[in-house]
Amino acid sequence: MRNRLRSVLTMLGIVWGLASVVILLAYGQGLGGSVVHAFMNMGNNVLVIWPGQTSLQAGGQRAGKAIHYEFEDVEAIREEVPILRAVSAEVDRDLGFKRGTRVVSLNVRGVELPYGQMRNINVEEGRYFNESDFLEHRRVVILGYDANKRVFQGAPSVGQNVSIGGLDFEVIGVMRNKIQDSMYQGPDNQDGFIPFHLFRDLKDIRDPEIIVIQPIAPELGKKALPPFRPQRREGYTHLGYDRKPRNGECIFPGLAGRAGADWRSHAECRGRRGDEYHAGFSD
Repeated sequence: MRNRLRSVLTMLGIVWGLASVVILLAYGQGLGGSVVHAFMNMGNNVLVIWPGQTSLQAGGQRAGKAIHYEFEDVEAIREEVPILRAVSAEVDRDLGFKRGTRVVSLNVRGVELPYGQMRNINVEEGRYFNESDFLEHRRVVILGYDANKRVFQGAPSVGQNVSIGGLDFEVIGVMRNKIQDSMYQGPDNQDGFIPFHLFRDLKDIRDPEIIVIQPIAPELGKKALPPFRPQRREGYTHLGYDRKPRNGECIFPGLAGRAGADWRSHAECRGRRGDEYHAGFSD
């Protein structure tokens, strides 16, 4: 009897040990998968580019001068960098959403059509933007999962109108709940998304503050940025595309890419009197 009890307890110990190992392994794999999923939800193979500043004094301008993108820069990137699958301008502002007498403040991102597939903006109700929304200048908005709750408080939202910054918009979609621990400008769940050009109506903003790009393959991530870096040609700095700066401006003085490193480049500039110069370069 004593030997039988000892055998049973031994078998129970072995079974419990194996079960514990299996449970811990499954928990570890599940946790690891969740972390990767949350990290990748910002976007798959995406580079987010912010403007930089001049690093040296040049052309009568002080060092550290902040430079701003123009929408033409986005168009030039789209046309002249063949290893990019998609490019989108982006700008954001906090705006008031008015529904009836209730007003809530949300971050609103102005984006272009390719933005959704680059940044995993998956719509659960309604639809994502289409080309006609941009061509016909439609005032439409997609709400993040949490943003939709704040504005409509559980009521149906798709197809409804909401006032944003004093202008009427139609809600065409609501995002699927997005688990996200890699982000910039806050979680997507808490934002609204509108076509980029509508920021001209809302805030008289024409140019982007951020450029989002996606190479055609993950291994081309680092190769996607060198075309923006300068090459000296005939005494001035050429930045990878042919548009020359207009009088009194600089183009692409600096790029910072979220790919594990920061890049800064020369500014190709044209002075007020038309003379060309460039502002410094640093890695």
